[in-house]
Amino acid sequence: MKLPFVIALLGLAGFAPGAWGWSNHTLGSYLALQDVAPLREAPTVEVEPLEQFLAQEHTGLVALLQAQESFAREHFADYPPRPDDLALTTTPASDPRRAFLMALRVNPQIHLALMFQPLPGQDEPARGHLKPSQVMVAQTLSPWATQRFIALAPGEQIAPLAVLATAADEPDYGHDINLFSDNPGEVGALYGFGVQSFGDERFEYSSQAPFHIGFFHESAVIYAGAPFLKRSWPDWRIYQYFDLARFAFATGHPYWGYRFLGWGLHYVQDLTQPYHATPLPGADLAGMLLMEGKALAGFDSEKKAAIARVATRHTEVEKYQGAWLEQLLLAKAPHPMLAAYADTARDATYPPYSTAYARDVVAAQANAQAAAFDEAIGQWLAASGGVQGFSQGNQLQRQTYDHEPLNSQLVELLRHMGAHSRNFVRAGMGAH
Repeated sequence: MKLPFVIALLGLAGFAPGAWGWSNHTLGSYLALQDVAPLREAPTVEVEPLEQFLAQEHTGLVALLQAQESFAREHFADYPPRPDDLALTTTPASDPRRAFLMALRVNPQIHLALMFQPLPGQDEPARGHLKPSQVMVAQTLSPWATQRFIALAPGEQIAPLAVLATAADEPDYGHDINLFSDNPGEVGALYGFGVQSFGDERFEYSSQAPFHIGFFHESAVIYAGAPFLKRSWPDWRIYQYFDLARFAFATGHPYWGYRFLGWGLHYVQDLTQPYHATPLPGADLAGMLLMEGKALAGFDSEKKAAIARVATRHTEVEKYQGAWLEQLLLAKAPHPMLAAYADTARDATYPPYSTAYARDVVAAQANAQAAAFDEAIGQWLAASGGVQGFSQGNQLQRQTYDHEPLNSQLVELLRHMGAHSRNFVRAGMGAH
């Protein structure tokens, strides 16, 4: 049985315009991790160019990446094996950085700038700054991005929390852009991922969707009709970067230990967002099949409305939460949303961290809350009069942030995000 409705809908629901998982990951990471004792008490680290790390640890990285590949082939369902000619060779390549990135199967055009992102209101204007175009690849430059990037120099000392929180936003700067065989560029034909499984081709950054979204908990009927839903790999990315972080810590490169850990953290946090863990929040299987039956009979208004609904709700809630968070941080006053990120009460109630944690714990929890979250967003949009645009200062126009059902959902989800972030980081630092 085929489900063309699901296939069509995922073009929008899979990665709606601007719908990063929880907007700016750096802000939430600062809040969630600020009181993690091993991180707070860790000494400052020395900023290190990637090339230095690669040169000093080449032999160990060859073995690590090969062990990762063997593990992935055995343990990750629907994993596309890495072509053998992408493996690191025992003799360093003429361009070690490019060889390393291609062995990881990430976009070799990413900038990997030496910088950190401060919290709103804590910028240091006297210091040198980088433009967003020096940090993000062109396809990911967001029209409402207001991030500030303070430049760092090799050898400079920096707090581990700043490295880790900044790095948590980096995978949205181009790591997973254009990696499929039907994407523009040269690497898609080399990486072995095949054609892009889902995403909205109208948006340049949509090719990253299958690495940032994981539909791991759908009905067998859905998978039978839309098997491409299984072709997503955020849990594999988490595994890659977690192991790299442990390796960097163990070999005396703490800057890259924290930076790799931040990269992995990004995908963990993405999976706490219900729209990154559920293709059709609020729609049950029977309803989907009924809508598709009507569409096949020539009555497709419900289907079109569902497509618009999911895309709009995903996008608008990201705007709402992101702009509200920045406002609260600038106000510097206690608030339930800020407290939710840092609430440690449930950290120990989850299973110990493992390779399956992202799929079996994080994504499952987000999937379970998706319908209620979607309903609250719908109530808020109806009460507020519909979609609202951005002003010059990245604040939603006339937004009061007073919709209690939506706010309650957000606070609960951000409490999950904070707990899973801390559990992941504690596990990653355990080898340090």
